[in-house]
Amino acid sequence: MPRLLSILLWIALGGVVLSRTEVFFSPLRAHVDTDDESTAPVLDPATETLVARYDTFVRQRQQEERFPGAAVVMVKDGQVIFMKGYGVRRLHSKDSVNTNTVFRLASLSKGFAAVLAGMMVQEGQFQWDDPIIKYVPDFRLRSSEQTEALSIRHVLSHTTGLPRQAYSNLIESGQSYAMARQQLREVRLTHSPGLHYNYQNVAYSLVGDVIEQTSKTRFEEQLYKRIFLPLGMRQAGAGYGNFMLDTTNVAWPHKYIKESYQRIPVSRNYYELAPAAGVNASIEDMGSWLLFLLGHRPELMSKETLDTLFSQQIGVPLSEGNYGSFPAATEGWYGLGWRGVMSHGRKVIFHGGYVNGFRTEIAFIPSEDVGIAVLSNSPSGFINASVPRFLEFYWGLSNEKS
Repeated sequence: MPRLLSILLWIALGGVVLSRTEVFFSPLRAHVDTDDESTAPVLDPATETLVARYDTFVRQRQQEERFPGAAVVMVKDGQVIFMKGYGVRRLHSKDSVNTNTVFRLASLSKGFAAVLAGMMVQEGQFQWDDPIIKYVPDFRLRSSEQTEALSIRHVLSHTTGLPRQAYSNLIESGQSYAMARQQLREVRLTHSPGLHYNYQNVAYSLVGDVIEQTSKTRFEEQLYKRIFLPLGMRQAGAGYGNFMLDTTNVAWPHKYIKESYQRIPVSRNYYELAPAAGVNASIEDMGSWLLFLLGHRPELMSKETLDTLFSQQIGVPLSEGNYGSFPAATEGWYGLGWRGVMSHGRKVIFHGGYVNGFRTEIAFIPSEDVGIAVLSNSPSGFINASVPRFLEFYWGLSNEKS
């Protein structure tokens, strides 16, 4: 029986999910191997220059750094203007990265969880300021007051009051989300919820529990039905089982070890935290995702809800992460599942991710209807500079036009 038909039958029969790391088998996931290096419409001269400059930048950095592989998509004015794979899926092979190669998205997954929550808020199924305990009655923090105060908004904005990355170490050591979540009740909060930004992975994943309890279906199934399917994200899915389902066109993770890149095994760790780090997708999928985020699918999400996701919930210093690397950066913040920074007087919404040798970036400027996503199967200087350099090229061309 063909693989895709088997998956469809498995879902139709209500296949049993054994653990969070084994899911989700998206019926859209089908291997498509293409030699097309780029798909782009006819462009105006300024956009054509932007694409050419960025392509040259990637190729030069790959030649200098010898990182294994990457994929880039750019969108502008409601269409994909550039999409291309670079390098290889695994070192010492001829398996080129193409537009359908699947990568782990790492913390870019957080944006999907926030959008899914936004869809349910839009429908009145819950509200941003509802307490977590209303939907997850067995959840506890150190005191009843803290437990009752913690809201969905706090979770999605990393303002839970928990110390930074509380119990991510347990996930890295192979323990389950359920165990790590239970142990949060032992943690002494550093602040009251809502007052201070402290990045989380375990606590962030509470939004998945809220979604599951409200919808009465798996978080991963909601992702498929409400985001991947309507957006035509053919390769996207969630979980270790999804990533390993068909390995004929997946990017394998690498790390820089002893002065060279080396392939490393695919880890189940952090797939335990599906809302925080569990999504897999191709660069073609990310093009569809960017167009949605820029407001081109209003039947799925209103501009008002998108604006809420991207609006400042808590200020973040420019010294935090790579905020300060953005050109002419003046202010940083975290929204609901999304980072934001003022660059050249415009709001830039972005996020980065790293897990198991995969490095990812996404950024877009809503007011300019332009954005970029970059996926890589290794850390590198290139991936760190990928978004700031794109913005430098874009702002430079904008200044030339004006």
